[in-house]
Amino acid sequence: METKPTKPKGQAKPNGTPAYEVHRFKQGHSQIVGYARVSTRDQSLAAQLHRLRDAGCCRVFAEKCSSVGERPGYAALMEQLRNGDTVAVVRLDRIGRRLGEVVECVEVITRQGGHVNALEQGIDTRSAAGRTMLPIWAALAETERAILRERTRAGLEAARAVGRHGGRPKKRNAVKDAMIRNLRAQGFSVAQIAETSDISKTLVREVLADALPDDPRQLRLAVDVAAAAAAAAAASSS
Repeated sequence: METKPTKPKGQAKPNGTPAYEVHRFKQGHSQIVGYARVSTRDQSLAAQLHRLRDAGCCRVFAEKCSSVGERPGYAALMEQLRNGDTVAVVRLDRIGRRLGEVVECVEVITRQGGHVNALEQGIDTRSAAGRTMLPIWAALAETERAILRERTRAGLEAARAVGRHGGRPKKRNAVKDAMIRNLRAQGFSVAQIAETSDISKTLVREVLADALPDDPRQLRLAVDVAAAAAAAAAASSS
């Protein structure tokens, strides 16, 4: 395979590897640009590069990264996309993890005057049939989002029904509650108690508020009074 990979001008990843590579093919068509991606650094891009070269790509932006988060190779491709260019991918899942993401990417490319060609799926927006698919994809993507929202809502309602709520579970139990009250009775501050019991200051205050009206500070006062009375009694007997 005649290919000339070039390193980008962008910043390299923390391990020193380039953020992405651009592979150039001499026999390619100047208006067909490829995009290749694998999710992990252990995977190979070779099969995608061969397929995109055979499809007539003049250059291919290739990177190894998850579709979640930044994709510098894809961003560089979009910056250089010209009116009339076709973005070729082996499969649509290379440009998006979910259908909604794929639809958004395709819409951005078409708004910039470009086209999308998914080789293995036979989808090409340069054709009338391919353009007809766009509104269908959009409708399916909206259905997907609605299903995800409904599943999330149903999960939260089911959790509330058994007394659970969303968010990080609280690190609180009866033993820690007793320890917090005891430490407060000994005069420790909220910050000191939070550090000792390994829970947040907010939860410490919640535990202390639940202790009312038996405020731990009153417990300390009672202990001090009892100690003073015992000391006075000892002094008088001597």
